[in-house]
Amino acid sequence: MVRKHLIFFLLFSGMLLLQSCSNPSVTLSNNNDTSALNKPTLYGKLIFHSYSCYTCNDSKIWSYDFQNNQLRCISNGWNISNPMNAHFSPDGNSIVFMGISPITNSWDVFKYNLNENAAPVNLTMLFGNKRDEDPKFSSDGIHIVFKQNGVLKEMDTLGNIIHSFDVVNGEASMPYYAKGDSVVIFSKAESNQTTGDIYKINLHTEIVTPLYTKIDWEEYYPVTIDDSSFYYTAWYNVNNQNDQIWIGKLNGSASNMVNFGDANNNYSDACYVNNRYLILSATKPGGFGGYDLYIADLQNHTTWNLKWYNPYINSVNNELGATYWNH
Repeated sequence: MVRKHLIFFLLFSGMLLLQSCSNPSVTLSNNNDTSALNKPTLYGKLIFHSYSCYTCNDSKIWSYDFQNNQLRCISNGWNISNPMNAHFSPDGNSIVFMGISPITNSWDVFKYNLNENAAPVNLTMLFGNKRDEDPKFSSDGIHIVFKQNGVLKEMDTLGNIIHSFDVVNGEASMPYYAKGDSVVIFSKAESNQTTGDIYKINLHTEIVTPLYTKIDWEEYYPVTIDDSSFYYTAWYNVNNQNDQIWIGKLNGSASNMVNFGDANNNYSDACYVNNRYLILSATKPGGFGGYDLYIADLQNHTTWNLKWYNPYINSVNNELGATYWNH
């Protein structure tokens, strides 16, 4: 009897620890999900954020180690509100992310060393109450691109601004390095439209080139695949505003939708894993509510809810903004 009570106490304490970051536990059910026995074997690490709603200001950042099956709320105890949209450094030792600083009371970009106990470093605090958002590491890890009040900026890892690319008519957001860090792809809201488009900027010439700019069609969240292609999120079509994952080309040639045979639900926030798999967020049936994280197979268009790796990754909240590092 003592042993049973001890086991229950340890399990309950573990659930409370996980839930301390507002990621409620849920009950597993199959709901016609792909069998967990067939799920891909991954060995890397995943970072994502979870919130109840975008305007609720309750986002937390989580890490998951596939190899060791370790789930941890890394933002627990940070004096930062609403941290989200993290991105791994190339060596996997650090992340950059956006959050609201108690000093500036505005969005700032932070850098956090995953191997230390030190608090995240605010890289943009000296800019005051400007909106500093959407940071991404360069492929060599020495630069960070982000947006500041809708203008693309590039800084070093100490927060020193290297370049400012105020060449866009409208707000630029969600920048991502590509092609050996010589190009940045990004989403831009046209001043005369309510939807976003996909553009690229050559960092050497500062020439901005439109890539995917369908009128009245939402296109956003570009994520580099290789030197010639990238994922982005866009509507199924102009009459069906459910988000889907598309594969675009840096030369602007025709893009292709990744067809999961499901036009009735949202698929967004693609995260490159390898040439076969990606991690994404989706609202498809069988999830726990809101957006859940899935692994998607590009060969057969199958998806696996990450609950089959760890039952506490997904929750009744929204799990979004995945970034993956393959060690």
